[in-house]
Amino acid sequence: MQKMQSQTERPGEFDKTAHGRSFAKDIAELALFLELTEPPGSIGHLESATAEVITGRQVPATTLKRCISEARALIEFFRESGALGHIEAQAEGDDWALRTELAAWLDETRLTAVLKQRALRLNRSRGGRPSTTTRTLRAVEELVAFARAGRPGALDELRSIRALVADT
Repeated sequence: MQKMQSQTERPGEFDKTAHGRSFAKDIAELALFLELTEPPGSIGHLESATAEVITGRQVPATTLKRCISEARALIEFFRESGALGHIEAQAEGDDWALRTELAAWLDETRLTAVLKQRALRLNRSRGGRPSTTTRTLRAVEELVAFARAGRPGALDELRSIRALVADT
């Protein structure tokens, strides 16, 4: 109960006791709140929100990367959906009301639907990462660019790949 009282006094502070909600929605909520109430800092609002949400939690790097991507999709959807005007009108300039409206909007928004819509917009039928073949090709292209730029070890890595391919 003490946590809720302190949050009422400081509506910008993130409540780490919330359960039953994805990290992605928690990150998106805080990032949107910061975006609407704070000037941009030395690091972006998404990065600040991510740092705040995961503080004191053991979140694997792969999970964190996925959650940040999902939060970014929610933020993009928020901007595209026109929810900003509606939420700001409902909040009437009150930070606590703004935070409450953002939370309610996110709770009503289905993350899977947002991700599917983004995947279709990006011409991926199922969403998610590109195929293994595409990722491998991109990695090799990146390695070629590194080798051309003179990065140490890149040329050796390409030679190793060439040897592997020749052996098959």
